[in-house]
Amino acid sequence: MVSQRNSQGIPDQPVRELIAVLDTSLVGVPQNTKDSRHRARTITSVKKILGNFGIDGESLIRYGMSARAAIAVYRAMFSPDDDDLTRIVDTSRWRQVLKVPTPTAPLSDLDEAEFEAMSLSLHRVPHLLDMWVANAPMNDILGYAPPSDEDWAQWAVLTPEASETISAYRWLSQRSITETLGRWSTESLHLEYRWQNDQQVGLFSAVALSAAGPEGRLLNAEIALRAVAPQHAEQMEQDQLFWQLQETAVDYLVKGKYLEAKTLFEFHLRRNLNDARTLNNLGFCTFPLSPSKALHWLGEAAVNGYVDVPINIYNQCCCLVALNRAGEALELAENYWQRQRQSDAMTGFLWVQSGDIWKLNGDCAAEQELIDLAIAAAREVGREDRATRWEERKVGLVSRPVSASASPLDGAIESGTA
Repeated sequence: MVSQRNSQGIPDQPVRELIAVLDTSLVGVPQNTKDSRHRARTITSVKKILGNFGIDGESLIRYGMSARAAIAVYRAMFSPDDDDLTRIVDTSRWRQVLKVPTPTAPLSDLDEAEFEAMSLSLHRVPHLLDMWVANAPMNDILGYAPPSDEDWAQWAVLTPEASETISAYRWLSQRSITETLGRWSTESLHLEYRWQNDQQVGLFSAVALSAAGPEGRLLNAEIALRAVAPQHAEQMEQDQLFWQLQETAVDYLVKGKYLEAKTLFEFHLRRNLNDARTLNNLGFCTFPLSPSKALHWLGEAAVNGYVDVPINIYNQCCCLVALNRAGEALELAENYWQRQRQSDAMTGFLWVQSGDIWKLNGDCAAEQELIDLAIAAAREVGREDRATRWEERKVGLVSRPVSASASPLDGAIESGTA
């Protein structure tokens, strides 16, 4: 059944769809006064409708979606002073408030002393922005207005909202818009388990939680993983910086700012040597600039244990095709199909060839795109027999479980990139 929508395009029913609209509005940076007013009206309307389900929309923004509400300010901390974002965000004042130094060069080119200072200051930013979203007037949050020194000092000593409240709203947000369980907080996993098994609803009514949550076996597996590997759980809790970087990179890629996107992960790699996710994302963002360098980083990601094999293989094949090495791409794809296939496949942004250019497409299934790429590669090297084999695989590709990404870059970038 298709939900009805009101004149502003806001669904009249499902909570999950309402929160998705809220999320889209929060992360969408307005480019002019008209955009800003429309964004504010949409957010206000969604908050009001959520109230019909017993959900405090303002608390949801402040405690469950603070990173989304503040993402433009976070991005501005990485942006050069002539970036378009500086027209929307008072970058100079925000750097003063957050104590982030103005870089004297692109992040990847900073000397060691400046890099260390920049890295340490940026590591604190997500927490500080959470404090701002929790306390600032809602109009200031929607307008990215930096606080006064007096307000900032006062908020720093305020007692935060009860952890139960923060955890509950974070859970509601994550079960609505974050499908990859690896990105859920441990508290959210536990609340979901209690809801699925004991119908404990906490702050929310049963109708507010009526949308299906994650499959029980996957939920249990993630909880067990964090129970037996506490360091894994700790890593998940410290990953906010990485996810924020990824969100920023997505924005840059969509706008064609490939150098800026690449620089973010060069910066992150300096502090996280041999991190497979960072290597993968660096390769993905480098592809439009240099397929050969991208191939190197993607290969390093694979060597260091990058887990989403089909996306990594597809991305490497894209690089090989772009480098006129279609035969090697065909062999790599064949090796994957015969020896490395995985039971689950991620979706996300991928580079897809269209004529002579590569386009960034969202919500792509890597195996399906790999088949099409292999067919084209086989025909390019004159192997119609192998093209036929791949055509047969395309017809026979059984519908298999697909893990949706929480953000565009999750399937492509973080999962292979893009």
